[in-house]
This record gives sequence, C-alpha cells and structure tokens, in this order.
Amino acid sequence: MKEVVAHCTGCGKILYCKDGFFEGELDRQKSFCFTCFEQLHEDFTEEETGEFISRLNRKPDQHIGYCGTNAKEVADVLMQDFSDLSFNNSFAVLKENGKIIAALGADWDSKEKTGELWGPFSLAEDEKWQEQADILWRLLQHKINQKGMWYGFYNEQNQQAEKWISRMGGVKQSSEVILHASTYRSSSIYSGKAAVFTAAFKVEFKRLHNTVFPAAYFSADDILTRINDSKRLFIMADGEDLLGYVYVEAVPDHGEGAIEFIAVDSKSRGRGVGTALLQKAASFLFDEMNIKDISICVSAENKAAIQMYKNNAFLEKHRMDFYKLKDDSN
Repeated sequence: MKEVVAHCTGCGKILYCKDGFFEGELDRQKSFCFTCFEQLHEDFTEEETGEFISRLNRKPDQHIGYCGTNAKEVADVLMQDFSDLSFNNSFAVLKENGKIIAALGADWDSKEKTGELWGPFSLAEDEKWQEQADILWRLLQHKINQKGMWYGFYNEQNQQAEKWISRMGGVKQSSEVILHASTYRSSSIYSGKAAVFTAAFKVEFKRLHNTVFPAAYFSADDILTRINDSKRLFIMADGEDLLGYVYVEAVPDHGEGAIEFIAVDSKSRGRGVGTALLQKAASFLFDEMNIKDISICVSAENKAAIQMYKNNAFLEKHRMDFYKLKDDSN
C-alpha cells in the first residue's frame, strides 16, 4: 500500500509512505526527498564556494553587489567576516559530480534578523536556473530557521535574479550606481580643509547622518564604534557648524577601499564641500592606506553627486537594483 504523506521541503516532490516505510528523510521535523536531504547536508568549503561565486560574479548577468570577483578575497570574507551563523548554516549549494553548480548564501544578522543574499548563483539557464534558485532558497531558509528581512542587490543585467526575487515577493526599493577610481586629482574650489572627526561634532554628525541616511545599513552610532586605523570619519566644519562628513573603510590586504557615506548639510551645498571631502577620502585611502581601487555606491537619482564623482576620476562600473524580501515562512 502506498499513500501520500508529505511534500519535500526542498523541491516540493510528493513523498510517499509505502508498506509502512517513509520514502524520504526528516530534518528538524521537515520532510525531504533523498536528493534534497543529501544536498542539505552536502560538504563544501569556503575556498570552493569563493571560487565558484567569484567566477560567476564577474559576469554582469550574474553579478551581485554584495560579493567580490577575486576568489581569495571572497573566501577570506566567508572565513573571517561573514554571517552571525556558521558558514555551513549560512549557505546552501547544489553539486554535480563533486563540483558546485549552484549556490545561495546569506550574511545573516541574528540581532536585526536581516540577511544580505549572496546569490542565487547558477550555471543553469532559463527555467532550470529558476528551479535551482527555488530549491536553494528553501534549503537556506531551513538552515537559517529564522524569520526576517532579506536584501537583494542585483546588477540590472542580472535578470534571472531579479525575476526570482520578484517571484518570491521581493519589492524593488531603489536603483544605485557603483563607481570606481584608481586615481584622483585635486580640484577643490573650497578653501577649507577636511579634518579628522572629533567628539565635539558628535551631536551634529548624528543629526546630519540621520537626516541624509534615515534608513542606512550603518547608523551614526555604528559608524562611531567602527572607527579605527583603517576606518575613518572626516568632517568639514566652519567654527562649531558641521558642513559635511565622509566615512571610509579600507581593506589594505586586498588593496580595496570604499567611501561608505558622504553627506553635505543642505545649507552648505554648492560651495565645494562635497568635492573637498571626496578628495580627503581619496587622499587617505590612496596615499596613507596604499589602496589601489576605491568604490562608492550612490542613488541613480542623485545625478549631481554622480557627476561630482566623475569629475574627480571616478568611472561608472555597475547599475544595481536593491530589493527587500520579507520572509514569514518559518
């Protein structure tokens, strides 16, 4: 006798009980077919995952903004600075003949209950890509086992990923432009000089940051706690008045740096403050930290800022779309 008793959590396949034996496996009271159960417990390393992700992430139609394109750098992040959960509980992979053919991970913040999606990545095409993405998503949800908000940051040419997250209920929040610079030139028209942040401007800095970036990935307090030798906050001031600030982070081991936030008070715009702050950031990263490449992400709607960066040797590299996906499935 054969009867339907469940559906596979991973692929949705019907699971039967035949002559008293369940034709599947259980994991934390969830049913899986034998194939998905094996994929759920697949062995994989940071190095092989980093190589797979970096290789696909070089292609615009697979590119995801949270991930890098250098295999060693990606592996280093996965080993040292990725997710509040263990690496294996933060990633799901599909393998064929011992090699990864698809992967999806999340940089999960257990306190905030948010995850930045690293993927889906897949060697498949069209509907097969979507099928593999769905399986990876269900496996990853099962591994993380927490409700929360998920973020997707996809190159506008990555139509498979945008189609997938939209099918899952994700909503596009904004479009962004990523620019890079490998050199800079001085052209500030403002006579003042940017300086290292001091506690005297703490209140004004918080006010400006919260005004310009009310829902940023780093709060003002987050930035202040992150400051160290390679993560710096610079300001422009006129007496006790804060005109603007720039916050930068350097990764000297990888030769990379990023301008995370730059803001100018509304009353001080048009006076060259932004350009002076940008050049201070570039000078610190290039000259003091020996960084080879600087990136910055800015709203696609902020055409004035984009032009300022281009006037200071930054080149547009990617156009990205940012999505939010609320997950209440667990």
